Amino acid sequence: MAKADCPSCGNKVPLGPKPKMGQRVKCSACYTELEVVWLEPVELDWPYDDDDDEYDEFDEADYEEETY
Repeated sequence: MAKADCPSCGNKVPLGPKPKMGQRVKCSACYTELEVVWLEPVELDWPYDDDDDEYDEFDEADYEEETY
């Protein structure tokens, strides 16, 4: 069974006998949702979701600092 380190807490996360790119798992120690991003060696990272990208909801004017 393949295992990889959780990037949040360092716990070994079991991935089953044949992990696949994009496979989603949850760390049993810190409950972080993770995604397989590399296969040799197997590497986990936080998943990227377009829904989580809040910057798209605002235009750049919302981030400009006002100058007086």
